[in-house]
Amino acid sequence: MRFLIFASILLLLTSCRRELYKHREEITLSQSYTAASFRPHFDKVMYRAVIDGKIGIKKFHFSGLLYIKNQDAGGTRVVFQHEMGQTFFDFGWDQNDSFSVYSIMQQMNQTALIKTLKKDFELLLLKNIPSKPGEVLHFFKNHEEYYVSFPLEKGFGFYVTDRDRNLLRIENGDSKHRVISMKLSPASAHTLSDRIQIDHLNAGFTIDLKKITTDATE
Repeated sequence: MRFLIFASILLLLTSCRRELYKHREEITLSQSYTAASFRPHFDKVMYRAVIDGKIGIKKFHFSGLLYIKNQDAGGTRVVFQHEMGQTFFDFGWDQNDSFSVYSIMQQMNQTALIKTLKKDFELLLLKNIPSKPGEVLHFFKNHEEYYVSFPLEKGFGFYVTDRDRNLLRIENGDSKHRVISMKLSPASAHTLSDRIQIDHLNAGFTIDLKKITTDATE
């Protein structure tokens, strides 16, 4: 009897996952979009950041300042520091989107955590996402939201906009379930949002970013 109840619950959950993108109609638009259509353009930006999560049974909490800077050579640096100056991590991508860890504090130096943070920033900054000229992408319309899907190494990156093409959310997952959901304060396709809330739905790992409007220091 217990087995039948468990099987019924499992079947229900599986059915719900299958309907995640079921009601989103694929449509054809006259304009072709690539990753470059959504890539933000900026010199530097600074956020007040809070990172909460756990690795196994060990929880962690970090808060500080997150600097994102595009370099003259075409690369990007992402540095997360405590307000007192201690660097939690310093990541970089060169002009070819090759990733490097310049430094990371011992407590955060976990392969799974680094991989997760790398994926977060690559989704946000549109790095290592296919961007072939003239590439035709898939659009889905659902309650006046438009979904642009990019194939990733695992699943898809979905960029969700309103009818004016203002970016509302970024999602990572497949046709059955989401893995990452980024809620953004409304922003045009070429700017970084003032507020970004990143939720790792399976891992209980979150990042909350609030833009600091004063000039970011070097």
